[in-house]
Amino acid sequence: MMGGGEIIGSFLDEGAIEEFIITVVPIFIGEGIPLIAPRHRDVPLRLRSWQRFTDSVVQLHYEVQRP
Repeated sequence: MMGGGEIIGSFLDEGAIEEFIITVVPIFIGEGIPLIAPRHRDVPLRLRSWQRFTDSVVQLHYEVQRP
């Protein structure tokens, strides 16, 4: 069974992801859940935009850079 991190990693390995929109909630939750399955990979990103909300949440919009 594949979890979300493994699925995202598989799509990244195939070049099928063009962008990420990541929401950062400023709360420590211990170990957390990895966004991408553990494996050595470099994913160059370019920040396209960001937005800060009144509750201190920040949303980051990244574009995956292709070689």
